[in-house]
Amino acid sequence: MVNQQRAIDMFMKLVQIDSVSLHEREIADYLLSYFQKLGYEAYEDLKSKAAVSGATTGNVIVKIPGTIEGPAIMLCAHMDTVEPGNGVKPRISADGKYIESDKTTILGADDKVGIAEIIELVAILAENTLEHPPLELVFPICEEIGLFGATHLDTTGLTAKIVYVLDGGPGPGDAIIGGPDYYEIIGKVTGKSTHAGGSPEKGISSIQVVSDAISNMNLLKIDEETTSNVGFVTCDYPLNVVPEITEFGIEVRSLSVEKAAKQKDHIINALEVATKKFGAKLDYTVEKTLHAYKLDENNPVLKRFKKVCLAHNIPVTANISRGGTDLSALTGHGLEGIVIAGGGEFAHELQERLEIKNFVACIEQLLYLVTDPE
Repeated sequence: MVNQQRAIDMFMKLVQIDSVSLHEREIADYLLSYFQKLGYEAYEDLKSKAAVSGATTGNVIVKIPGTIEGPAIMLCAHMDTVEPGNGVKPRISADGKYIESDKTTILGADDKVGIAEIIELVAILAENTLEHPPLELVFPICEEIGLFGATHLDTTGLTAKIVYVLDGGPGPGDAIIGGPDYYEIIGKVTGKSTHAGGSPEKGISSIQVVSDAISNMNLLKIDEETTSNVGFVTCDYPLNVVPEITEFGIEVRSLSVEKAAKQKDHIINALEVATKKFGAKLDYTVEKTLHAYKLDENNPVLKRFKKVCLAHNIPVTANISRGGTDLSALTGHGLEGIVIAGGGEFAHELQERLEIKNFVACIEQLLYLVTDPE
């Protein structure tokens, strides 16, 4: 039932619409127009636009009526891409197996492949007499820079309690069933500026304070579930000036809620001890942007996924992700779900590509998930 050429054409059209994070207006307008012309209720989530600083659009939400009664299913694929993501020139690889870019940009399969697969699914449902429950399609903004669209999703009028997030890889049967707690610790240390040659003893070197704090932190791989990294330390002064201000950014992530909190507290304690030692001032904020989750074997969404895959001879590979997806934010809205594959490879790289065989197979898998009887 999958129209392979139609799906490929749609994917190639989507990746040529520029939509790096915070600049998704054009693709949002395209999706709104596309679904409205088909007669579906499609609207912009203005709450998400207002909540995300610098956003040019909000999330796009589309409602597809069911042909049978039953609880709605949410399908989610984010609209934004990483950079360099403007001016994508897609092409079929020489062997005919892949869609790739010209290698001067990413391809944008993350996550235009998810959008293309949902669009092809809707087309299949419209031209065949297949029973399916109501579908709620959510296309969030700003996934790549913090899951902001999904975090601020306006759920008014949405009834789905389960969600399939199309944002994984590489092929059918692959699913992400767990993710981490995630903290960002952003701040600055303020010391005292003075001439580095004339009277350095009268100053307080902010970068020395931060360096001392970092030297007493447990970083990188803490254990099998926990990592922590210093992403940036910024201090730019002339060589003859004792630096007054140094800014820093540190992340903590763990599959364990307790371990994440413990590591976050350890980082803050090291900063506080160092600033007190040197007589400096510490300012910082802590933001938790991901919430750890892990589906157990009895979870109804995972059981449904495995049942459908088994019925269609699709081997299942369940993975735990150390990164974030929109599912991490959607769980905060009371949804349960999994992240399923779209067929893309090498996300965020110039070598990013989409395997056409897996692309088609992932559409078929999505069709099974929506139409197979419970």
